[in-house]
Amino acid sequence: MNKRDFTRVDLSEWASVKYEEQIFFGDIGNVSLQGLFIKTEHEIPMYVPVEVTVYHSAATSIHLSANVVRREDSGFGMQIKELDVNSFVHLRNVVAKKCHDHELIMRETYKMANCIH
Repeated sequence: MNKRDFTRVDLSEWASVKYEEQIFFGDIGNVSLQGLFIKTEHEIPMYVPVEVTVYHSAATSIHLSANVVRREDSGFGMQIKELDVNSFVHLRNVVAKKCHDHELIMRETYKMANCIH
């Protein structure tokens, strides 16, 4: 059984990914406070830094820096390395709304405090 340290929730949004000088788009498969999975056919080497913007609504975007940590045929998983306070609040609200366990999300929030800038 695969044990996760952070609550993962499904999210039907799209995102842009900037890798070196390339920008491409993909659909979000799922998200947690620690990372996300983006469905795409584009290739990105493992463990390279990327800049991601998740387009959550017309007025809200989540901007983050991450590293590619997993590759599958349908896309890639990324671990969040850094995000600003506003983006973290939006991300936390998305996960909390779908999780319904306030105490669990608070514990996960404290674990991510070093990534928020």
